[in-house]
Amino acid sequence: MLWTIGGAIVATIVLRILVEIVFPSESTKGDVRDKEIDRLGTRVGSSFVVIGALGALVLAMLEADWFWIANVIYLCFVLSALLESITRLVAYRRGVPTW
Repeated sequence: MLWTIGGAIVATIVLRILVEIVFPSESTKGDVRDKEIDRLGTRVGSSFVVIGALGALVLAMLEADWFWIANVIYLCFVLSALLESITRLVAYRRGVPTW
């Protein structure tokens, strides 16, 4: 699991550098829409971190093996990152929903 996490961090850094070399960002400042989309993505991502924590808590109370507890936490971190990115992409394409 640690190799996977470390590899994901290194891959993200390397890919970001390559993208910036090929398509350099003109501005890193965001407008109001960018802030709203960032907030929405963070809320969706954070909800899966909470779900993972609750799942790990339930497994700990059921005295499950550490292997399963760690995998539930890791799965929810991965789902959190994926769904946060997907939410941001959808929000950029369709706009921020008004609730």
